[in-house]
Amino acid sequence: MSDLVTVEIDGRVAVVTVADSRGGNAISSALVEAVPAALAEAVSDPAVHVIVAAGLPAVFAAGASREYLLTDERADVEPFVRAFPHCPLPVVAAMQGHAIGGGLSFGLYADVPVLSERSRYAANFLNYGLVPEYGTTWLLPSRLGHTLGTEMLLTARGYAGAELRARSAPVKVVPHESVFDTALELARGMARAPRYALELLKGQFAEQALAAGDAAIEVEVGRHEKAWGSADFRRLVKQRYGRAEEIAR
Repeated sequence: MSDLVTVEIDGRVAVVTVADSRGGNAISSALVEAVPAALAEAVSDPAVHVIVAAGLPAVFAAGASREYLLTDERADVEPFVRAFPHCPLPVVAAMQGHAIGGGLSFGLYADVPVLSERSRYAANFLNYGLVPEYGTTWLLPSRLGHTLGTEMLLTARGYAGAELRARSAPVKVVPHESVFDTALELARGMARAPRYALELLKGQFAEQALAAGDAAIEVEVGRHEKAWGSADFRRLVKQRYGRAEEIAR
């Protein structure tokens, strides 16, 4: 198991923590491999019924790394972004730190996301002249409400969790220091159910989410490729790319 992602078993709950402190939890080829592997390790324990996914205290998950954005040989990051619906057990995402770009999509693909009042959540693709993929144009409006999700994509700015709650986003937003405990409490409540029943219900949710995401990808992919190939994209990445704390402003 990679030291970038840890797995701890707490009774019927497995805590999977993405902890690439050097890379700031930006999407990388290493995390694309390590996150699904960690989830698979957790699921392989028959005592585990529910997964809690956590990140670094300051950054739950950032978007793609600068190196990835500027490379000529792109890797497929779908196994990272949609790792949670591919997981056969329910996933509660403790999104205590910032979640940016593809990292926001990663977290919102969880069955139940828990957000921090003070952390910032940004679909900042347009800041780089890019448009999203991996079903994000369906996911954000579905998870956060059509108008708010669309606004987030079009403004590309960071929204504090407290603002999302004030805008009636249908996700759980709690004080920053309570995010993990809230997620763990939710997971323990779910974990009282038999594992086979949880797997069956998760399969129902996942099949619908992946089908809706796949339909969005069909619309997204050509436009994403066109934006990726533009001169503006590479220029803006070189000019603007910074740490997640800065991007989330």
